[in-house]
Amino acid sequence: MTVAAPARFDLDAPVLDHRPVAPGIHELTVEAPGVAAAARPGQFCMLAPAAADARDPLLRRPLSIHRVADGGRVVFLYRVVGRGTALLAARRPGDLVRVLGPLGRGFTPGAGPAVLVGGGMGIAPLLFLAERLPAGHGHAVVLGARTAAELPGLDRFEAAGHRLLVATEDGSLGEKGLVTGILEGLLEEAAGGDGPALFACGPWPMLRAVREAAAAKRLPLQVSLETRMACGVGLCLGCAVPRPSGEGYHHVCREGPVFDAEAVSWEAPPP
Repeated sequence: MTVAAPARFDLDAPVLDHRPVAPGIHELTVEAPGVAAAARPGQFCMLAPAAADARDPLLRRPLSIHRVADGGRVVFLYRVVGRGTALLAARRPGDLVRVLGPLGRGFTPGAGPAVLVGGGMGIAPLLFLAERLPAGHGHAVVLGARTAAELPGLDRFEAAGHRLLVATEDGSLGEKGLVTGILEGLLEEAAGGDGPALFACGPWPMLRAVREAAAAKRLPLQVSLETRMACGVGLCLGCAVPRPSGEGYHHVCREGPVFDAEAVSWEAPPP
């Protein structure tokens, strides 16, 4: 029996909306019905930052799918960190953006309760997952950043219908501290039951701390990893992260970006 390859599109997508939602953070909405229909939470797309007739910069930029909306709309949340994303930030409604996707392996939630943990721009892929999980099933979302200004779109997380807990390092919103502090308290509340499955995306130190908390409670954890990525389809082999115990490497674009936490070596962050 032949297994069909996952749907993937390479197309010019019209920009429907593009706006700054926080200092240095933008939300881009494009019309891409095929991508929207095929996408699963945790997947990403490769976007060309410059106009269609430009060849500089040559490489596309990987962006997590933030959410999928009615009318074949795909939404991306990203931070401007260099020349490529600065060029992308200059695109306006009516422009065409070249989009390749959906790509990669996404989250695979089960039937039980889930806890979503996001730090900084790690919140980007988690809204899509939060909106796909049914409300009223004991799910929780824990989000954190340095300051409240770096947590845009909390109203959409609230609208998903799950318990929402927030931490900021400066105390400007929610609990003062790190998301891992809230997570530890949340897991203590769940002690004695079957325990939730965890899904996390954020900076490497945060992911490592979440992994330690999950391992201590023997809870399953899926992590979405962020690495430098040139092609997005496994050809350049530039997004390698080590497997445990020197067992070789994963390639994040093709085998990830979502992995079971125990399938990754946590000794050092990706380059």
